[in-house]
Amino acid sequence: MNGVRDYFVQRFGEAEAVALETAALKHADDDLHANRGSDPFKWTISIVIGYQCAEVDGYRQHHGITAPWAEIQEWIRDEAQLASHDGDVDYLALFIGKYDGYLGSPDEARWTPELSS
Repeated sequence: MNGVRDYFVQRFGEAEAVALETAALKHADDDLHANRGSDPFKWTISIVIGYQCAEVDGYRQHHGITAPWAEIQEWIRDEAQLASHDGDVDYLALFIGKYDGYLGSPDEARWTPELSS
């Protein structure tokens, strides 16, 4: 097993995993999203969530993502273990709450920014 990607492939298939990876890579052309962390598929998922690649119908079609968003979303919450992701995310999406509900408690998330008073 290679981690989270293998679980995704078991559920949705190799072609769907490649579609997500390809979508995420289209948004990784700058240093802001360069650190993919110790599990690059968690990075893929975080970028796909942030850019809504699997959520918005037009983006889904553009990226060739065919699995229903509701099923992907449920899988992310149950299986992706995003709270342990140690790479970059879409920081604007993080700021506006796009990752809420995917991380578990804030104490679990390594990349939840600490707010200063």
